[in-house]
Amino acid sequence: MASVKLIKFLGEAPKVSSELLPDGAAQRAFNVKLYSGDLLPYRTPKVVDNTQRSGSTVKTLHALRNPSNNALVWLSWTTDVDIAFASSSEDEEQRFYYSGDGVPKVSNYELATNGSEPYPVNNGYYELGLPLPDVAPTNTATSFSVISATHYERDSGNTATFYSGSNHNLTSGNIVSIRDFGSSDEAKSFNATNVEITVINATDFQYFSPGDQVAKTANTTGRSDLAGNTQIRTYIYTWMTPWGEESIPSLPSNETYVKEGQTSTVGSIPTTAPSGQNFIRGVRVYRSVVSASVTDYFRLATLWYPTATAKVKRASNVSTVTLAHPHNFIKGDRFKISGLSGQSSFNITDGIVTAIVDEYAFSYSQNATDVGETADTSGTLFHDVSESISDSARYWGDGNNYNFTDDFSISGLSTIVPSEDYDPPPTNLQGLKAAHNNILVGFFDNQLCFSFPDKPHAWPEKYRMTFESDIVAIQPNAGYITVLTKEYPYQVSGNDPATMVSSRIDTLYPCLSKRSVVNMGYGIVWATHGGLAVFSPSTGIDLITKFVHDWDTWEDQLDASTLVGHFYNGKYFGSHSAGSFIFERDDKVGGFFVNIEYTFTAAFTDPEAGTMFYTGGSAGDIFEWDNSGEILSPLEWKSKTLITKDYINLGAARVIADFETPNAETENIQAFNATIAPYNNAIWAKSIQLGPVNGPTDYLDAGTRISNIGTLNAFPVNGDGQTRNLKDITGVLPVTFKLFADKVLIFQATVSSSDIFRLPTGYRSDTFEVGVSGSSRIRAIHFGETPYGLRAV
Repeated sequence: MASVKLIKFLGEAPKVSSELLPDGAAQRAFNVKLYSGDLLPYRTPKVVDNTQRSGSTVKTLHALRNPSNNALVWLSWTTDVDIAFASSSEDEEQRFYYSGDGVPKVSNYELATNGSEPYPVNNGYYELGLPLPDVAPTNTATSFSVISATHYERDSGNTATFYSGSNHNLTSGNIVSIRDFGSSDEAKSFNATNVEITVINATDFQYFSPGDQVAKTANTTGRSDLAGNTQIRTYIYTWMTPWGEESIPSLPSNETYVKEGQTSTVGSIPTTAPSGQNFIRGVRVYRSVVSASVTDYFRLATLWYPTATAKVKRASNVSTVTLAHPHNFIKGDRFKISGLSGQSSFNITDGIVTAIVDEYAFSYSQNATDVGETADTSGTLFHDVSESISDSARYWGDGNNYNFTDDFSISGLSTIVPSEDYDPPPTNLQGLKAAHNNILVGFFDNQLCFSFPDKPHAWPEKYRMTFESDIVAIQPNAGYITVLTKEYPYQVSGNDPATMVSSRIDTLYPCLSKRSVVNMGYGIVWATHGGLAVFSPSTGIDLITKFVHDWDTWEDQLDASTLVGHFYNGKYFGSHSAGSFIFERDDKVGGFFVNIEYTFTAAFTDPEAGTMFYTGGSAGDIFEWDNSGEILSPLEWKSKTLITKDYINLGAARVIADFETPNAETENIQAFNATIAPYNNAIWAKSIQLGPVNGPTDYLDAGTRISNIGTLNAFPVNGDGQTRNLKDITGVLPVTFKLFADKVLIFQATVSSSDIFRLPTGYRSDTFEVGVSGSSRIRAIHFGETPYGLRAV
């Protein structure tokens, strides 16, 4: 052995004997990037924010963006929370759905940040799913009075007009019978059975009547009555939210026997939302329609609750009103505002919406004096619930009248109640994820649950699937859903929750940690016995770490049951009770496995900037990973065991590295040093007794006593674990070189250039290892028996 050159550095493979490791593989790879073949140190994490949950361990971290400045706003939980975004149409309000924090919930940026940190604020959500209406409506049919005629008339197109002296209470499309117009041929020709009418006004209507043209003629004997079959009629209602969410229907009302065109009054409709944390702002009323084969309920109207005003303004005869709750208007809707006392000029009856400003504000025309934006909460807005804008307006709730008058024509009914199976999600739902076709999926016990497509609040019980053992985690990928249980994994496929099917993957790889599950793109990865398992529908199941770990080494080196996984830059970041690591798949060598210094309990990657953030411990700090403006972390790397053919004495070595400190790195160190005094002062300000021998090292954090951090009987071990030290600016980034013979350290030196240096003499061995540590980029390690021999490297 004349000389050795170590390049193309690799990571650890604990399963392989140190003598049998591949060239370039390491016994120890710590805080190091390996993608280039060089040893590149990661940079120290940068504190960018705080969750404001000091004293507690954060297990979930997520960020929304402030709409005004695009800054990250942090959400955090001390429980294992799963978050899903169901539809791109909701991106503007950043609506999200989550489980793991009590009952399943839905929130958005406005709700979650409406108050002081930590976010989401208390009650900054609505419960996902709507309750079952627990009160049945009432149904009262109004008797129809026979209509007496005053005149009749027929034009040349066979359109007859029935004139009455009183309101007929009919609507266009009603079916009537007309009789008793007299015995003359002309009068009898106006009699008709089961004809459809068109209403002209409150007293007159028209219908088809073949015959000669007849001028308007007085006749008081004619009568009109509703025709058609008498049918049973009932009503139901559903809860409604401004997000278009609809509940399961109520129980039906009492039955009445009516003919089409007969008016009914629906009562006992709830006038306020039910108790609980919900977004219900109205009800939707349905009427039964009987056919030859089935009875369906058809939608009549959505009855939004009266809403208080918040602000008003007027400019150039355009009034704009902002409400306390969403208005649910579209352009052209009719409304009434009354009760405004401070700004009474904004009160209006039969107003028409001319423009939608946002979900809370709308505009309408009003000839009046300009008014700057003014707060006024005294007014109330009422919605028109008549069948069409051509009918007289009826404002639901106005005058405290919450009955609904149904005089709607059957010809205008087209929408059947869609929500008969819109069950709310189980209260103990976990693992909420967004799957393909805009379906949400979750689980409890051994039950897999699906939402209705495009209806995140609706979770029909009939869609549930049962598995042989309890589910630990689920993860959608490539149009499939991987279900991980305490025993076997499963693959669930299908494009509709009603037709989903499951198949067991017959390899016993139980999921040991729900939080270890990560979608790596090429497959779903999770912690199991023996390593990280991976499954993809296209490639099947395997242990992705099988080239670097075996069952024994995996169990010895980490606690898989506590593993938290995160995907970042194509790598699996894992943190557990005993440390952290990074694993990256590589098709040539099987994968890179590197241990890292920094542990985390929750992580988040900003998809817009491609930056990873994490938090850990109980201080609540949020760190940015590998920020280019931070100082370099200390790396460590130790080679495989090199066996020589003969017993020799290694006499010379050199380390090829980037030793000179770049200007940018000097600035990073200076910036780091500037933070030391404020950071340590903050620690000392919290401390009650910091550092005395055998005294308590407790400090107060937000009123919580934190005990014995980084100390043994209050005496710091290997330095004070709470405070920080200044970094020297030396102009170089030195590397520590170590030489082992017969697996015993025989030489250690600090190297500050790529020059050759001497190694000790007086020994001979055939078993060597070398190690390097420091904060430089290390490109190669050369060593041999003589300095002259290094020339050929």
